[in-house]
Amino acid sequence: MFSPASSPLSLFLLLFVIGAGLRLFGLLGKRHAERLGTFVFSITLPATILISLDRVTFSPTAWKLPLAAWLVTVPLASIAWLLARASALERPTQGGFALAVGSINSIYFAFPVMLATFGEEGLARAILFDLGQTTLTLTVLYPVALRHGTGGASSSRTLRRLVASPPLWALTAIVSMKVSGLHLPDGLRSILTPVHWLTIPLASLVLGLSLNTYALRKTWPLTSLGVALRMGGGLLIGWAVAALLGLTGLERASVLLIAGMPSAVMAVIYAAEAKLDEDLVASIVALSICLGVALLPWLPALARMLVGSA
Repeated sequence: MFSPASSPLSLFLLLFVIGAGLRLFGLLGKRHAERLGTFVFSITLPATILISLDRVTFSPTAWKLPLAAWLVTVPLASIAWLLARASALERPTQGGFALAVGSINSIYFAFPVMLATFGEEGLARAILFDLGQTTLTLTVLYPVALRHGTGGASSSRTLRRLVASPPLWALTAIVSMKVSGLHLPDGLRSILTPVHWLTIPLASLVLGLSLNTYALRKTWPLTSLGVALRMGGGLLIGWAVAALLGLTGLERASVLLIAGMPSAVMAVIYAAEAKLDEDLVASIVALSICLGVALLPWLPALARMLVGSA
């Protein structure tokens, strides 16, 4: 076991390659990725939220990070939906395209980059941005997916997901404690710390196990447009949002980096539940992850440059 705060991004890449190899050779598959992702979401991520935010002092502008997530994602998902609708695509494909483009891979990609580059301070900013992104996904993107799918699922499931979300409970608890001037007890912190250390390596494996090259070959043209919108369009809108909110330093770098991250693995799960075009969503996720991994060695230097240029 190791602490991710001291681990290089090369370890993240190594675990990603191991996961991709296990998927490629059929040793592990989609079902294992979903189970491991559920474990990260329900167990290790809440520990990461509690540990990372416990000792961090937020600036008066910290509230702008969740807002930035909304200001980046809503226009981008709307553009994707309008393009899909103008192209006369079927409704499950329209919903899947908007969902994949609007879903940002914060937990499994942005968190490792921010932690490796800026330590706990950077990870805390990424978590705050993800607060806005996760809330938006559960209250807007997922209901839109349900309306475009063929599964006949009830929108009340969205509210149940939000209320029962372990990361949301962890975030609510730690923010309440910080407002009250409290910190995690030393005993609890010592228990949660090794669980927190598992989040980044397990997230790396989930990314590798989530790759689906078969779906990518089937939907190549639309997939390429989706990835361009998700990463290139997200970066451009993130730049505008950072300027609009007057963000500087680490907060500005956080918004710019996360806005241009790959599509979220959870988008595939939501697409399956809503009976959207699962192949399209999976292929956008896979291609954007591959592109993100290819750019990974340069992201820390870019992040530091963004902080310094603010």
